[in-house]
Amino acid sequence: MPAADARRIFTGIAASYDRVATILSLGQDPRWRRAMVDAIDARPTDRVLDVATGTGMVAQALHDRYACVVVGVDQSADMLRVARIRSGVFEEVVEARAERLPFTDAAFDHLTFTYLLRYVDDPAATMRELARVVRPGGRVAMVEFGMPTGIWRPFWWLYTRIGLPLLGRVVSARWSAVGSFLGPSIDRFYADHPLAAIDRYWRAAGLDNVRTRRMSLGGGVVMTATKVPARRVEPPEGSALVASAPVAAEAPGAARLAPEALAPEALAPEALAPEALAPAFYAAHGGGWRDYWTLLHPPYTAWHLSYVLLGAALSPAPDPRIVAGALVAFGLAVGVGAHAFDELRGRPLGTRIPSLVLVSLGTAALAVAIALGLVATTMLGPLFLLFVVGGPAIVLAYGFEVPFVHSDLGFALGWGAFPVVTTAFATGAHLVPTAFAALAATLLSLAQRRLSTRARSIRRRAVGIRGEIVYRDGAHEPIDARALIGAPEGALAILWIALCAIALAMLLAHWL
Repeated sequence: MPAADARRIFTGIAASYDRVATILSLGQDPRWRRAMVDAIDARPTDRVLDVATGTGMVAQALHDRYACVVVGVDQSADMLRVARIRSGVFEEVVEARAERLPFTDAAFDHLTFTYLLRYVDDPAATMRELARVVRPGGRVAMVEFGMPTGIWRPFWWLYTRIGLPLLGRVVSARWSAVGSFLGPSIDRFYADHPLAAIDRYWRAAGLDNVRTRRMSLGGGVVMTATKVPARRVEPPEGSALVASAPVAAEAPGAARLAPEALAPEALAPEALAPEALAPAFYAAHGGGWRDYWTLLHPPYTAWHLSYVLLGAALSPAPDPRIVAGALVAFGLAVGVGAHAFDELRGRPLGTRIPSLVLVSLGTAALAVAIALGLVATTMLGPLFLLFVVGGPAIVLAYGFEVPFVHSDLGFALGWGAFPVVTTAFATGAHLVPTAFAALAATLLSLAQRRLSTRARSIRRRAVGIRGEIVYRDGAHEPIDARALIGAPEGALAILWIALCAIALAMLLAHWL
């Protein structure tokens, strides 16, 4: 749980936090905090609540800048011990959780918080609690890590997965653990709560004029807003509701249902929860070495290696050395490299393989694949370098979710057509049959994607499935998770074996 993460990750680093946080953020963390403090614009008579105050860096900046009254809140006793050393900064320092603030409504003129929402179980509910203690017209401001986009994303990923753990290890083992935790934590948070969703949480909490400022190439995010006054709105029935002004203004005259107006059975979690499912039909249970088996995506890796065999089978006389090298290279690049990098992004397979091991596996697999490609270039000529460069580029672009490469068509071309064309070129196949085979591989990969996407969503994201099918003869068939995923996954389990058998048969016809 995120709350447990916060308690674990911040224990034992308080004494060095201010200095090391500045170093590991390459000097950017103080910039982000200053931008947040600038947005508060407090008066000396104002009371400001600094939530997740930590060692009190933001509180110190608020006090120095505005001479205002500051109250600090944090759930980490270690951090607060350091914060209390700051003489004259705090009116009060409170050990409490942001989800349950021990203050009355509208008790503060403004509120700040840093790196908080990733560590709470319900960010939307936390935002409502934070807004509750701010007076109407007060300012709310936040600092959080962001995720760069475009060309900067790979550099950010490498720094958060490799640079942070290594630099943290120079300081201590605890800081190395923090460095290893941070990148995947940011990934998981934004996968579940993109910035657009966070914006909605703020507005739903009664905050208006929400502004999002991406800083340091997107590595930091500063959000600011103003607490709006509450006003009464009269629904058509005549019963009085209290709503914040922007919420009431969203749809003038539109009726809104209170949660208690919904049928209890529609809200009961047990009525919605599907049975526990593995993250993939081929996922092995139990952890340990089984996680590495799951990581390989065995059926899909074999499926895509069948395209290597298909490309080789198009040649009049395929060289066994070239075929073997291509199988090893594509097996490493796709089976190990691409899947290791993909698992780093939010742990879709739920493995417990350490991030550093995943990075090492992916990097080593790609390096060996490239080395094999360079050896093949000495045999096939410099034109083959296009394939040697193209393969890793596709793997990395897919891993970093470059839009086209990560689309259905991009997947089909990269994982289907590319291995066919590469091996066909390497073994001397004719262009025309190669084009038709590449088209077939593209369409088959598109079919794979269509079959697997819904099943994957149900296994990894669904929290509730209800319903039934009613037939003309009056028969009823309940709809559950297994009913929805059974047919597509059954087809996938048959197709990968069939494709491997067809491709192998075509190739063996040349050699036997």
